[in-house]
Amino acid sequence: MHLSHLTAISCFDERLLEDPRVNRLEDSFLLWKAVCSSKILSKSTIILFMNKCDILKRKLKGGVLVKDHLPSFGDRKNEIGVVVKYLREKFKDILRQHSPEPRVSYFYATSVTDTKATAATLVTG
Repeated sequence: MHLSHLTAISCFDERLLEDPRVNRLEDSFLLWKAVCSSKILSKSTIILFMNKCDILKRKLKGGVLVKDHLPSFGDRKNEIGVVVKYLREKFKDILRQHSPEPRVSYFYATSVTDTKATAATLVTG
C-alpha cells in the first residue's frame, strides 16, 4: 500500500486561521508525525510531496527569513535549495523517529502549477 501526503512548505511564515498562535508549517509537522505514527499505516510506503516551492522561492527572494518563523532553521542560508533540504531532512527525521517500524519513503519538492514537472515526478517516482 502506498500513502501520499501533500504539504505546502511555503507556509513557514503563516499562522492558522483557527488558531493564530500556531505556525502553519509547524502544524504540518504535527500532522506528519500523526501519519507516521499510525500503526495501521506502518507497512505503507509513504510519499511526501513538499508543494508550493514556487511560492517559497518568491518569499525567500522577497527577503522573508525562515529563521524568523522557524527558529530551528538557525543561521543557514536563506536560499531555496538550503530551505528545501532542511525541510526534507526535518520530515525524514520525524518519519524515522515516529514510524512503528522502518519503511520505504520518498520525498519530492514540487510546484503543482508546473504540471509537466509534476507529471514527470509522478511517472518516475
